[in-house]
Amino acid sequence: MLDHSKMSFTASPLSLRIADWIGGRRRPEHGPVLLDRKRVYILPTRPGMVFAAAMLVLLVGSINYGLQLGYMLTFTVVAMALVGMHHTHRNLARIVLRGQSAENVFAGDVVSFEITLTNPTAEPRYALQLSLLLPLRRRTDEQAGHGAPAVWADVPANGLQTARIGLPTRRRGHHACPRLRIETRFPFGLFQAWAYFQPALSAVVFPAPEADPPPLPATRGGNASGSGVVSSGDDFAGVRPYQLGDPLKRVAWRLAARSEELSVKLFDAPGGGELLFDFDLLPGALDAEGRLSRLTAWVLAADAAQVRYGLRLPGKDLPLGHGADHRERCLVALALHRL
Repeated sequence: MLDHSKMSFTASPLSLRIADWIGGRRRPEHGPVLLDRKRVYILPTRPGMVFAAAMLVLLVGSINYGLQLGYMLTFTVVAMALVGMHHTHRNLARIVLRGQSAENVFAGDVVSFEITLTNPTAEPRYALQLSLLLPLRRRTDEQAGHGAPAVWADVPANGLQTARIGLPTRRRGHHACPRLRIETRFPFGLFQAWAYFQPALSAVVFPAPEADPPPLPATRGGNASGSGVVSSGDDFAGVRPYQLGDPLKRVAWRLAARSEELSVKLFDAPGGGELLFDFDLLPGALDAEGRLSRLTAWVLAADAAQVRYGLRLPGKDLPLGHGADHRERCLVALALHRL
């Protein structure tokens, strides 16, 4: 749970709205982005404001009682705080950010965005916090319930560091990387400096595969290399529910005698086979998302069995194929299919 007593000023609702206004004028930024001094903001933290109030009380007391040591202590500590403010700002300024890559995942998994931080100066940078600024409609669930996704990074002098920021996903489709906030409170924690960065990164979230899908439909024999599950062959591989049009000689009659449902024998065959997964031919009891989930599970199963398969969606046909590239094309088509 998010501890509101320790919430950053830049994570408060007002600051998030200001960040939306500031970042709304920015488009995705390609290539390396330098955080120059104009892009770095700095304000006191809550401990910093308490410190300022304490210094004010100490100064007033020194004036009232004419305490020379009080003056010296006040001005010395305030000078140290101002030097710390300079170091806080410098700890973030001149960092170079680049959006590196994003991984495609299935709905319900965590998508990972990779950001590289480059330090072109001879001074190391410490305690840099990177977090994603989610749209306002998602902050209630993601931030108040689970905490904003954030990572910490130290960047060596004249070096670079890679940070991976995870974001939970719930729905399939195309997910662009949210705006990024990079923040530091080094060295004293009295000031916080931060900047915004919009990486030009995006990931495709595939539909979540059906948890317990029915077996693959029987394939037609083919010449594809590898092995697959077909309705005829040499090695028995299991059974699947009977479907209209299956030859009666393939029915597992002994199993049918002990069950009320008919089953069809499946075999492992070296010739593989061919499958065509058709969105419109799936049972009508499944809704559209349920059909996509079943097709996703079948694509993964067919790829694992090294069977040639194709995919037919309303308005889009993918021809027969196999291999990692073909599987990726099918999953992307399922993820981006518009109902």
